[in-house]
Amino acid sequence: MTDIRRYSFAAVVLLVVLRLGLGWQLLYEGLWKIDTLSTSYPWSSDGYLKSAQGPMRNVFRAMTGDPDDKNWLDEELVAQRWDQWKSRFAAHYGVDERQIGRLNALIDGPSAFASPLESLPAGVDFKAAKLDGTVSFDAKAKQLRVDGKKHLLATEKATLEEQVADKEGAEYDNYRKALNDVFTRASKLSYKERTRAHLMGNPDNSGNINGRISQLKLYSEMVERYEDKLSAAHITFEMDHLNRVWSDARAKGRELAGPIMAMDVELKEDAMDILSVDQLKRGPLPAPWTPIKIVDTLTIAGLAGLGILLIIGLFTRFAAFSAAFMVFGFYMAMPPLPGVPDAPGPEHSFIVNKNLIEVLALLALASVPSGQWFGMDNLLGRVFSGKSKSAAK
Repeated sequence: MTDIRRYSFAAVVLLVVLRLGLGWQLLYEGLWKIDTLSTSYPWSSDGYLKSAQGPMRNVFRAMTGDPDDKNWLDEELVAQRWDQWKSRFAAHYGVDERQIGRLNALIDGPSAFASPLESLPAGVDFKAAKLDGTVSFDAKAKQLRVDGKKHLLATEKATLEEQVADKEGAEYDNYRKALNDVFTRASKLSYKERTRAHLMGNPDNSGNINGRISQLKLYSEMVERYEDKLSAAHITFEMDHLNRVWSDARAKGRELAGPIMAMDVELKEDAMDILSVDQLKRGPLPAPWTPIKIVDTLTIAGLAGLGILLIIGLFTRFAAFSAAFMVFGFYMAMPPLPGVPDAPGPEHSFIVNKNLIEVLALLALASVPSGQWFGMDNLLGRVFSGKSKSAAK
């Protein structure tokens, strides 16, 4: 056991207080992040890592799995993401066939939209309106049906209404009502169709306007331009220009990916409406183990676990060194080094910032046996010391 008399009383007290303070700060950070996990806006390191700068920028950004949110701009990847989520959702809540049908209708759309109709009145001719592949009448089911993948446009509905514009009677009134009902239902797009409409149906996004660059391609070029200029920027005005370029690129990315991310949230909220009370008692659907979830889990566990070890003084040197290593990672994600763009926020630092100071303080704690002075390390030392003496006898 280290002789405490080698240190002054003031040094011992201050180092123990420093250890407790740093331990509490780490623990509280971890607990706060845990508390947010049950809210609508759970904490994630995603934004922090995507904004990483400095010599390890690519390493930290790669931890997110999709540093530029381009996966949200790929229709096939979004569809695949939702199909995988649907499988996990169905398995977690044990949904029945009826609920699966409603879930499929939300994501992929129904095979057909239907409205009750006893009979098709005379004068209605879907083929003459060139809609025989879109609209049909099921005499057996007594339904007016619209193909789920083709929908029904307002102009097409108007064409069908014109066929019976001068007709009167209950039979025609029922037809008009059924046509209005099925048109309203067919106007609602599935989530996959809404994604396709946003990415490809918008001519400005897809580049379907002659002479105009696709907004999706423009975003990719903005990101590439920033990456190309980043290594060459050294002086202040170049950094300022780079910050504006990056800000514009991120704004364009949010403009394109934001609506699809919002659809993702909306889909999951709509899906909860199909569940019974008993199914809801199973709790929220666990998120899949994506790269960013692994990083977030390790960060939270590290903050809380190392904070506890520092507070109780157990394995103190190991805990202090490990915490220093972790916080140094935070520092390297946005280091205030020469030639590195400034980190967002009110803090202004050069080389040394709060994270680096915390690293140095933790390394100082790792160099002294503060857990032996006040903590569980002292108790463990006494236990093992007693066993050694007993064995020697």
